[in-house]
Amino acid sequence: MPHITQSRSAPAPAQAPPANSELRNDIRSAIQDAQNAARDAQIAAQDAARASGANVGPVIAVPPVPPTPPMFPGAYGGDPFNNGDVIPPQVVDISIAFFIMCAVMVIGWPLARAFGKRIERRGEVAAINPTVAEQLQRIEQAVEAVSIEVERISESQRFMARLQNAQTPERIAQPADRS
Repeated sequence: MPHITQSRSAPAPAQAPPANSELRNDIRSAIQDAQNAARDAQIAAQDAARASGANVGPVIAVPPVPPTPPMFPGAYGGDPFNNGDVIPPQVVDISIAFFIMCAVMVIGWPLARAFGKRIERRGEVAAINPTVAEQLQRIEQAVEAVSIEVERISESQRFMARLQNAQTPERIAQPADRS
């Protein structure tokens, strides 16, 4: 059994990746080589079949492989190998609208809360001046005194009306003596 030795060498320094045009040319040449190899294999198979005496039809040419269409037709001149960074305009509009909405919320939320608090404070009773409070207290006491007096007057009127109603049947039953 033969002995296989492995040579250990230092790794090659990292090279810059090939440019897009170089990759495109490499891919095209690989496709062309594959088409040529397929054509050669087909011819070799037909030659082997003829040599064995089999009835073989005419040689059929392999049609070329059409180029791959671009992901976004018309993008960058329709080059199938350079799709680039194509962003539809609707995505740009949506992202702008999103960031504007975020800015409005960040600024608008505190403003809306401050405005709401201001509206709530309007419904509260404002602090009253002490002199006005004293005047209101005196007016309140005067109104209470007047209401008590009116109640006394109404009570006395009810009492007088009751007395008059109680004496009326006696007057009618007993005629007054006039001598």
